[in-house]
Amino acid sequence: MQDKKKLSFDRTKSTMKNIRFEDELLEQIEKVAGKGNFSKWVKEACEMRLNSQK
Repeated sequence: MQDKKKLSFDRTKSTMKNIRFEDELLEQIEKVAGKGNFSKWVKEACEMRLNSQK
């Protein structure tokens, strides 16, 4: 999945991934997700999309 080895302090079952969002999309997500819930909201949205593809 990734080319580099993880550093010893990295989480073992997750990988950090940089992603670029259009400003308007990001504003919409932040508005509905609420403060401090961005990552959780995006992960749940990804899981919903994956489940709908089954």
